[in-house]
Amino acid sequence: MSIEALQGEVSALSSEQRRKLMAFMVAIEDRNRPGYAEELARKIDNKSPSHWLTPEQCERELGLDSK
Repeated sequence: MSIEALQGEVSALSSEQRRKLMAFMVAIEDRNRPGYAEELARKIDNKSPSHWLTPEQCERELGLDSK
């Protein structure tokens, strides 16, 4: 299955189903990279705006920028 097909399937899921999928994906990543879930939670909980990324920085980090 292509990534485009997966994206289409995921976009059709309900909000609850997407949350379950995200939790599943984090659990898989945590198995392969111990501490991943804890680090992700720490970053999400960080309230300091100086540590936040701009939308452009996020796109760059995710490889979504057109440059």
